[in-house]
Amino acid sequence: MKLHDFLVEHAKFPFPDPGEIRSAGSTDISTTEVGLVKVDWKAQHAVRDNTLVQKLCCALEKILGNAPLAAGAENYLLPSFSPQIQLDERGSRDPDWITNPSEAHSRSLLDKGFFVAVRKCLWEYNGYSFGTRKEHVAEGGGSKVDYVALVDGGFKALLLPSHGIKLKWVQGQTLVPKILTKAALYLGLRKMEWLFLTCHNYWIVCRLVRDDDHPYLVYSQEISINDSSKPFQAFLGAILSIVKGVPVESSAYNSDMQFDTIEEEDDGPSPEDNIDDDSGVNRGSSARGAATGSPMTRSHPSDGHGYKNTESELMVTSSSPKSPEHFQVWMHLYTMSNNTLVLPQCARNSKPRLWLTRFVASGSTGNAWQCRFDNSDDLFTAKIVEVLHRSDADSRQRLRNEFNVYLILDEVYQSGRLCDHIAPRCYGAFEGNTVDVLILDLCDGILNAWDELSASERYQVYKLVQDLHSVGITHEDLEPRNIVRAHGGFLLISFSESRRHICKESKCSELQTFQKLLWKRQPLQADHVNLG
Repeated sequence: MKLHDFLVEHAKFPFPDPGEIRSAGSTDISTTEVGLVKVDWKAQHAVRDNTLVQKLCCALEKILGNAPLAAGAENYLLPSFSPQIQLDERGSRDPDWITNPSEAHSRSLLDKGFFVAVRKCLWEYNGYSFGTRKEHVAEGGGSKVDYVALVDGGFKALLLPSHGIKLKWVQGQTLVPKILTKAALYLGLRKMEWLFLTCHNYWIVCRLVRDDDHPYLVYSQEISINDSSKPFQAFLGAILSIVKGVPVESSAYNSDMQFDTIEEEDDGPSPEDNIDDDSGVNRGSSARGAATGSPMTRSHPSDGHGYKNTESELMVTSSSPKSPEHFQVWMHLYTMSNNTLVLPQCARNSKPRLWLTRFVASGSTGNAWQCRFDNSDDLFTAKIVEVLHRSDADSRQRLRNEFNVYLILDEVYQSGRLCDHIAPRCYGAFEGNTVDVLILDLCDGILNAWDELSASERYQVYKLVQDLHSVGITHEDLEPRNIVRAHGGFLLISFSESRRHICKESKCSELQTFQKLLWKRQPLQADHVNLG
């Protein structure tokens, strides 16, 4: 028996039908991610290809050819297609398996059945190793995919198990365009071709077609994983088409086609109607053309005469300056109400524009970017938090807490209480509906370990923390990564954990702990600084 024929017959996975009770949800879309990929992506176009799954199945048949099912392989592979995930830890049937199938059940099916079967099949076919990486974030973005499929260590496909998203095109609905917009972003950021959206027992395949300078998204109709081997064939076909370099038949593109829609009578509220679908830059009033929308703006306090203070506006983009203007995606932001700081001289015009030029790092307060203003070569750092998930609200608060520290430090410098700067200069904070941006001097020389410091440098760093405490602030996250070399000395960064503090040096826990970190392997000498 051929391996291909065996998979067609047996690669089916049991899963209950959740019926029509489906919740729907999708997080907002990252504007910086849109800017990163829009130059390469026809943002208004998503083409439905009802033969896309069959094209993948044909590709798999072509790749596997006459490869035989090895002796003993049937008993090796069959258990993977019948994972006992409907049983609880005691071996009893889980009542929720039938009455209330959840995202956790979908993940169990993937982890304990589907991925196990893929791993065994790839090894059986040609000795390929298969694995998955969970919660993967692309460089420069904030969105996550649930699984990235890897063959011999290389990324091959994405898989996103969604809880109850019904991909059905309805005039006036914005949820579905947002889901497919995100699918294109996931693929575009990772420079990948295939993404599989899964929901309970049905799947949808998404493909980023790259047959010209501006790729576009193609999506399939729903395919059921219950009593059908097509989802498994399609997934294996997508992976092996990349591994073996076998092209999958392309999908026709019509330049006049925008998001497909279907007309339906209003049968009352649908699950999607319960979604708070304020999707920022990609918000649209209807499904047609919904991937383009207004910038992220917010109502801003007027100047007392009913006029908005346009001088406080800042435009930010991650788009390339070399991309056509109509491809550039801009966020329109306003200074925070407590901002007393000013932009650098190179940005002091009526409509300053900030270009995010290089992704630097991701942390608890969002993403850090190298950036520059229009018509200037001076480089700065922009810390950006986009509120796409509930957990991002905490990141936004942490960024605002950090900004408050910079405001306090600026007052201290102005008053003369500190003569030397102990942190990078801050040029203000800006906000939109779902985004906050903090602009700082660029500091590249991040410390990797305390051992890098000489004896005299340890005193310099300790003095910075003492100075911070002297103005009533404790850092609360003193690690090498939060110390940078600058201007022949050092600066403190990352004040998201900082808080007000009345320091009694001899009894201060942070100073005592920091002393031990800096001098744990060296004799403590107090020649240059008061160590309390």
